[in-house]
Amino acid sequence: MITNHMLRTSFFLWIAVLVGVWGPCGPVAAADVGKKPNIIFIMADDLGYGQLGCYGQEMIQTPNLDQMASDGLRMTDYYAGTAVCAPSRCALMTGLHVGHCFIRGNHEIKKTPTNESGQLPIPSETITVAERLKEAGYTTGVVGKWGLGYPESEGDPLNQGFDFFAGYNCQRHAHNYYPGWVWRNREKVELGKANTPEGYSHYFMTREARSFITENQANPFFLYLAYTIPHSALQIPSEDVAYRLYEKKDWPEAQKKHAGMITLMDRDIGGIRELLKELGLEENTLVIFTSDNGPHNSGGAKIEFFDDNGPLRGIKRDMYEGGVRVPFIAAWPSVIEPGRTSDHIAAHWDLMPTACELANVDPPSGIDGISYVPLLKGNVEAQPKHDLVYFELHHPDKRGLRMGDWVALQDKTTSSDPNVDRIELYNLKEDLEQKHDLARNYPEKVAEARKLFADVHTPSDHFQFGKPKKK
Repeated sequence: MITNHMLRTSFFLWIAVLVGVWGPCGPVAAADVGKKPNIIFIMADDLGYGQLGCYGQEMIQTPNLDQMASDGLRMTDYYAGTAVCAPSRCALMTGLHVGHCFIRGNHEIKKTPTNESGQLPIPSETITVAERLKEAGYTTGVVGKWGLGYPESEGDPLNQGFDFFAGYNCQRHAHNYYPGWVWRNREKVELGKANTPEGYSHYFMTREARSFITENQANPFFLYLAYTIPHSALQIPSEDVAYRLYEKKDWPEAQKKHAGMITLMDRDIGGIRELLKELGLEENTLVIFTSDNGPHNSGGAKIEFFDDNGPLRGIKRDMYEGGVRVPFIAAWPSVIEPGRTSDHIAAHWDLMPTACELANVDPPSGIDGISYVPLLKGNVEAQPKHDLVYFELHHPDKRGLRMGDWVALQDKTTSSDPNVDRIELYNLKEDLEQKHDLARNYPEKVAEARKLFADVHTPSDHFQFGKPKKK
């Protein structure tokens, strides 16, 4: 016999099913419930703190990244791994700051009869974020510039946890946007001629990124999209509408191209976010955008023309804020409340624990990173904080650290024992532009920094202060 209680129970169960399938704002696939989020980490190459509209840029158009910031979270105090490419990327992949990770400077490997040219490889025992995410069931891909090990070395991305690779293995190869060929896994893909759209590598990388997303939409994926824009050379097809936005400006040609490249990258990032919407992946995908270090001044770039470093002192290869502080924007519609800004201090090495927490897998022991998942979810009070963030660079040798509002740095370490080199001291709360060295006023702070410099640095066979690069 069917009772009124049974009818009421059935009715409410039916309503619960509808709510579970449709959700409060529209249809949500039942298979998505509890699904691990996709992670897309997009990193520009040499993009400065001041080169996006949402960070104060007034001349270069970046509407899609500005919209991404409005849709999600913008960090004001986020740091790259260090002030140049390879070690910054090593910190990103390993969760270790550059005083602990294997690569601490740009260490080039020349082509030989048995291997392609590239950079010093990270060792086989290195645990990368891609390896951890593969253990959690993710499909992993890297598109763009690698720079952590020449092809088929132990540092090859396909030997470091990535299922797929497309782009430049060698950083020197990546200096040209018309390289003639690029890699897809371990095969060379021929591109078109120089100064043609067919030969322009950025277009190739965007196509590969979009294909990776489309082909892996059914299961959780991690895409590390390491764009080479706006690294020199400053090159963009004259036909591209992004360049044509600036073509008639009364600017030097190099600045037209520089602006056009950034706007082009912005357009393609907007296209990737639209693709996620079309595929129904937007709600379950965390998209992050940042840069590998501060802005460059090569290939005709002029830092002052667009105010590339914004209010910060210094550029690429500097330990001043402009060399290491970079934009950070995160969007994840189902999780991140729109329009948020945070001064939480975070850095590239925080990706490892963040991704591991999202994937429900343990991070490696002994890392330096702190997960920023609480911050993404709006649990600001629960967000752990760094006691300090540390930066190291070799060739040229220098180092720096930030502890709260204080920054201590050695812009030159000329000795094999850098503890004897002069330390500069700045208070960012009072002097963001780092105009006033306070070292003489606060000897106790200098002494504290000198001890911390020694404590957080571990020796390296390949990267030694005050000594020539090992061959």
